[in-house]
Amino acid sequence: MNGNVMAEGINMGRLNGMTVTVGAVIALVGVANPAVAVTPGATPTGVARPASSIHWQACDAHPALDCATVPMPIDWSVPAGPTTPISVVRGKAAKPQQRKGVLIVNPGGPGGSGVDFATDIIENHVMSQSLTDNFDVVGFDPRGVARSAQLTCDDAVLNDWVNFYPETEPDYRGMLDHNDRLGRSCVQYSGPLADHADTTSVVRDVDALRHALGEDKISYYGKSYGTQIGQQYAELFGEHLRALALDSNLDHSVDTMGFLVPQNQAFEDSFTDFAAWCRRTPACSLHNRDVLALWDDLYAKATAGKLTRPGSSYALSVAQLREEVLYPFMYDPAGWPELADWLKSLADGTPGSLRAQSQDPGARSELPIWCGDWKWNEVDSFAALSAYRKRSEVVAPHTRLSPFYTQLTGCLGWSGQVNNPQHRLHVTQAPPILMTNSIHDVATPYQWARSVAAQLPTSTLLAYDGTGHGTYRLSSCVRAAVDTYLLTLHTPAPGTHCPAEWPTTGDAGTARPATLPDSPPVRQR
Repeated sequence: MNGNVMAEGINMGRLNGMTVTVGAVIALVGVANPAVAVTPGATPTGVARPASSIHWQACDAHPALDCATVPMPIDWSVPAGPTTPISVVRGKAAKPQQRKGVLIVNPGGPGGSGVDFATDIIENHVMSQSLTDNFDVVGFDPRGVARSAQLTCDDAVLNDWVNFYPETEPDYRGMLDHNDRLGRSCVQYSGPLADHADTTSVVRDVDALRHALGEDKISYYGKSYGTQIGQQYAELFGEHLRALALDSNLDHSVDTMGFLVPQNQAFEDSFTDFAAWCRRTPACSLHNRDVLALWDDLYAKATAGKLTRPGSSYALSVAQLREEVLYPFMYDPAGWPELADWLKSLADGTPGSLRAQSQDPGARSELPIWCGDWKWNEVDSFAALSAYRKRSEVVAPHTRLSPFYTQLTGCLGWSGQVNNPQHRLHVTQAPPILMTNSIHDVATPYQWARSVAAQLPTSTLLAYDGTGHGTYRLSSCVRAAVDTYLLTLHTPAPGTHCPAEWPTTGDAGTARPATLPDSPPVRQR
């Protein structure tokens, strides 16, 4: 999920063949001879129907895969208007005689590259081989992301020092002014696409892509922000879904308190799980120490400006302690040993290493996507924001605020359009849907998954009783259930739970690389 960009481990330059070349030619003004022509004639939901084929070519860096660029209307209410390029990659089913159709995938973000994600699925088997055997796996970079006309904003504005946890009225006013200037700069640098990068527009792109692929129905797997794409696709085009697997669910129906309180609870919950793991795990470098008290002491020192990196006079702020030290390791417990080492080095003043989590300023240009989906009408003053902050902090006595607080404050005063504000889903045509979510998820709280399940009448929610974000990778039990569902359309029995896996069991097990966040906070200040 986002506050900003970086989909996990994604390398934006890996597929650089036809996609980039054609994308550069198409730019934002349309094409003379597009690979897929978008024609006038809207459906009742306002979707233009492109031609029924895509001109695929072998990807330059990955010749076994197919690449293409598909132009889509920038503004779907003007389907014959200027277009924007959507970069697409496809890996055909390895066993075509068993082909079950197309599986479209999205890794989250917003800002995650579906092209890179699909490539990893096909070549590096980050999803099961049974899926690549039976499906044409298709990934796309959503509009405004990576090869699909990456949104850009003014670096000078992006690099402004801004307090996104405002403590005073002047801080608040400065933040609003910054957000206004940033939004205007995104339109200046990226054109009208900056006001049409919302999820509804992405969903219409997905359905146009389905039509261009020649498929009556698609299967879809989305994680984190990718679940919002899937949810809204079910709302608008449920009759064109064969299967819908939603992993780690965003609830786009919540108001301000419905956003802040579950986020703060989830951050606190994940951290206290880490503390409990240290208590029961001798291999934890903080074993036999009171981790919660140690954290409270570090937090107090950071608040007073007295917390420094070992061997340095550089002070760590509370925001840095929260966002750079703690937050990245809450996505995947495989990183907990490293987190324990780092907290120990801070507490003891001994040398330690911190995996850098600094954020590329360009990544923050994904804000038009997030802010185009969220409207915070209740927060109309510094007094209102302060009241919401104080009320929501009560549920998190140790961590106080989730870094996702900045996803709210980063959009206050935003000058761009909010074309897709929060709403409850209204789904009337959809197949059985499988939802999965960790009970302890720092980014997409389990409470949100339960809320979304109530909005999707054909859904089954499979709970993972562990900690982390992205259940397919974290749990072999979840992975088997998702694979079975996508292949057979059979869902687990309602109320099914998958057991927690290492290290939440306290079992040493075999360590695997930790998953980095798919969405760092909006800004780290």
